Amino acid sequence: MRTLLVFVLLLISPLSALGADSKPRVLASIEPLAMLLREVLGDTVTVDTFLLPSQTPHDSSFTPGQARKVQQADLVVWLGKDAEPSLAKLMARTRGDELAMLSLEGIYQREMVAVDEDEDGHHGHGHGHGHEDHNHGPLDPHLWLSPDNMLQLARALPDQADKLGLTSEAVSTAVSQFAARLAAQRQAIQAQLAPLSERPYISHHDAWGYFAESFGLRQVTPISASTELSPGSRRFIALVNQIEQQGIRCVMAEPESRRALLERLCTGQCRIVEADPLGRDLGKVGYSALLDNLANSFARCL
Repeated sequence: MRTLLVFVLLLISPLSALGADSKPRVLASIEPLAMLLREVLGDTVTVDTFLLPSQTPHDSSFTPGQARKVQQADLVVWLGKDAEPSLAKLMARTRGDELAMLSLEGIYQREMVAVDEDEDGHHGHGHGHGHEDHNHGPLDPHLWLSPDNMLQLARALPDQADKLGLTSEAVSTAVSQFAARLAAQRQAIQAQLAPLSERPYISHHDAWGYFAESFGLRQVTPISASTELSPGSRRFIALVNQIEQQGIRCVMAEPESRRALLERLCTGQCRIVEADPLGRDLGKVGYSALLDNLANSFARCL
């Protein structure tokens, strides 16, 4: 229902009347950024996504077609070199303008929870109610899972209006409408997840920190430092003990997770719920649809 509402709002957006026969091309590095651009700018621009459905921001090799997308875009919106170091090399070749989330003031940057495969497995299960408790590792690149970060990015779009043949006033109006919808949606999700805030869960890696902090959930217990790694024997045994001791019954499984590994850890009444932080299975929707999808996934799992 909310996705339908977003679609209707896009149709009546004041920006919709500003379209031209040849629309400016905006390239988003990842699908969630494209979702934000669609929701705010509507059909006044052509929004494309740099990453292929089979890729993640961790990938380091791209196709010639992807390189051409960067060169042909009027504006590239991306996370920034510290979050997407591989894309940074291509950004040096762009002929248009760029907008990097990490270049904006007020962007919250949490750090990944460190996972030592040989330690006792007690990392990453503290509460996520304060930002100061997570300075244990490199930058968490999942910046888009913080609604505050995405709102800051949206508020930077009016400064790009001239480059896209739009007026800053029209874009500012669209951003204000987005901010109002986002505020109402956050209240609804917080109410939905509040009864589940104390329940622990695990995931292959530390992918959910920004979302957890934004909506008052516990921080995830990561199995490994990334989905490309499997835990060593000591780490695996420690995880089994932790799952039993804490009564963990929820695994939030990213698409790249190793299913057989998760099934070995998640037994009995434990649930494995698949959820994509990138929302690649949602289609051409707005950012609000991603938040709703992840909130519903957490609600099913917890």
